[in-house]
Amino acid sequence: MKLLCSLLLFSAVALCAAESIPLWPDKPPQFLENAPAEAHEERGTIRNVTVPTITRFLPPADKSTGMAIIVCAGGGYGALDWKTHVEYAAAVFNPKGVAIIGLKYRLRPPHKLDNAGIQALTLLDAKRAVRLVRHREAEWGIDPQQIGIAGYSAGGNLSMNLAANFDRGDAQSSDPVEHESSRPDFAVGLATWHWRQKESPFVFRKDTPPVFLVHATNDGINGGAPIEMPKAIKVDLEKLGVPVRMEIFDVGSHGVGNLIPQRVKNGFPPAQWPELLLAWLKDLPKP
Repeated sequence: MKLLCSLLLFSAVALCAAESIPLWPDKPPQFLENAPAEAHEERGTIRNVTVPTITRFLPPADKSTGMAIIVCAGGGYGALDWKTHVEYAAAVFNPKGVAIIGLKYRLRPPHKLDNAGIQALTLLDAKRAVRLVRHREAEWGIDPQQIGIAGYSAGGNLSMNLAANFDRGDAQSSDPVEHESSRPDFAVGLATWHWRQKESPFVFRKDTPPVFLVHATNDGINGGAPIEMPKAIKVDLEKLGVPVRMEIFDVGSHGVGNLIPQRVKNGFPPAQWPELLLAWLKDLPKP
């Protein structure tokens, strides 16, 4: 019966999701002309993204805490595992009063970019997503000081990239969305990946937002993401005095953060990270 309720809840959340909203009203910066059509696979994977969007999964108004988490699905910057990472996260977080905002960021292919190039392009998308959510906060019932970003694998790479490289907005822009800060209020990295490297490429600063990391000791053994990198991120943030928490599990491998309904129902230890995150955020000193 509990499993049936979980599945019904997931279906209700998916059906209640708002339409996709383009991040920019016109063509996004660095738009790729004459690209192949975006592809949606039956199992919930998205490929060939050239027009970045956000999709809202909002909790019932009477349960809302005002918190929103922008979720970046994983897929090696070549795909988005949308169902597993975005929709399953909404099924868990919405009943807790937390809005989930799925970010459909641009991918390669069709963009022909090296690793640094795809990181720079997707950083534009992540910054704009935070600005847009903050700009629409009153309309969507979101607290502008409770907007976080979370990512799985390559999405975790994007989440950490934003945590290190946000800006405070451009007050001179003719676009009011660009006036908003792109700094998330917290950032979450789930099985954070950087092309299987063990060293952290991110250069953080003292005003980096609080960071919550989830990783498995058995990740990176046969591919995936070695645990040394998130450990290095933690050390770097501690030196800067930035609040950081790392939850390490001995199971889960590279899918450690996946909130698959069966895992949630059966109390799979890594699937408890949402409760751990929310408790940690609650205990942080107010800015």
